[in-house]
Order: sequence, then structure tokens, then C-alpha cells
Amino acid sequence: MEDPELDILINELESERDISIAEYDGIAHALAYLLPDAVPDEVMAPLHISTTDGAMHVADVAYPNWTVHIHGRANDKDGHWRCTLRESDVRDSDRVIGSGRSPKLSQAILAAVMRLAKAMK
Repeated sequence: MEDPELDILINELESERDISIAEYDGIAHALAYLLPDAVPDEVMAPLHISTTDGAMHVADVAYPNWTVHIHGRANDKDGHWRCTLRESDVRDSDRVIGSGRSPKLSQAILAAVMRLAKAMK
């Protein structure tokens, strides 16, 4: 999988309101490519990662003990969620930070995970 393909998937996560299970299958394959040994197959199931709990589970398994910041307003028409993954929220010198934004919280989390994994690869 090449960087442009990953960029397209991240862009879909951040711009689309409703992603199909088939598209989540592509995202699951991208996560498996980016995090080959970090996340078990059952965590990567498309139905699982399409939920907020499932997306958080991916972030937790892939980056244990990292800090997850979620910001958004659920009363806005499309949510407008932002997620950042940082190695520590104590210091401000993280080597790399994953960030994502999306109308849907689960997609913002997955975009942040993919962006972080891509930067660390």
C-alpha cells in the first residue's frame, strides 16, 4: 500500500459522513498494513472499527498508554469531532502526534490512528 492510497483513505474518513462496510474493509486492510503485529484481526473487523468503541479499541491496542484527546460538539449538525493521539500529555515535545477530524467520532479516531501509524512507519 502506497502513501497516496493511505492519504485517500484518511481523506475519506475525515470528509465522508457515512462510510460503507466495504469502505471500512479497505480501512481495516490499511490498518493491518500500517500496524502489522500490533492489532489482532478480530479488533480490525470492519463492523467493529466502524463504531466509536471499536475505533477506541484499535487506538488502545495499537498505542497503549498514549493519551487520547477528543474534542467536539455533538449538537452540531455533523458533530465536528477532533481527535489527537499523543505519547504524553505532560510534556510538549512529542516526536509525533496523530490527529484526525471528522463529522463522525469513530472516523476521527481512526484517521488519527492511521496518520500516527503512517508517520511512525
